[in-house]
Amino acid sequence: MKAARLPAGRWHEPAQTRVAGLPRSEQGPITRIFLAITRRASGGGKVLDVFSLLARLGPMFPRYLLFLSHILRGGRIGRDDKERIILRVAWRVGCIYEWGHHVPMARELGMSDDEILSLAQEDSPLCDKRTRTFLRAADELVERRLIGDDTWRALSAELTENQLVEFCMLVGHYLMVAMTINSSGLRLEPDYLDGLPVSGEFAHG
Repeated sequence: MKAARLPAGRWHEPAQTRVAGLPRSEQGPITRIFLAITRRASGGGKVLDVFSLLARLGPMFPRYLLFLSHILRGGRIGRDDKERIILRVAWRVGCIYEWGHHVPMARELGMSDDEILSLAQEDSPLCDKRTRTFLRAADELVERRLIGDDTWRALSAELTENQLVEFCMLVGHYLMVAMTINSSGLRLEPDYLDGLPVSGEFAHG
């Protein structure tokens, strides 16, 4: 990878690609249709590598995309809060790919680079009480697969019961995808890497 444009963290930089995206020769017509949908939705000129990889799910792939659409763009938790949670999970799991793709999404919602980078810190003064609660809850789910009682009470003061369930599913979904990405050796596309904010202090591990 080029000189890292990543905040300090325990990032997983794959030494090699273990599983490549599904070759076009193996894509059926339905898979090609849904890959084309992802291309249009991302606003890019090519299918993102993560979707080519997940196309290996076969008949599950269209159903997965439907779930992804709802968990990311629907639901009862606001998009800005969702992006903060997703970026925290990406940083905590060390998933360069997810971080690289959700930074632009956060910018589109009006987040500054300073705020984005604050999500990759243990404790940042830029995070308000609500955000710190979200980050702590996400950390506990990643590390312990359980939100502790004190954090649950704090989270319950910010979210309804329906949102609490959605919160756990959101973290679980992006943890699942990040683990798949890291384990398969998927690398972030260079254009996304070049667009990441510079924090001035980087680390790999």
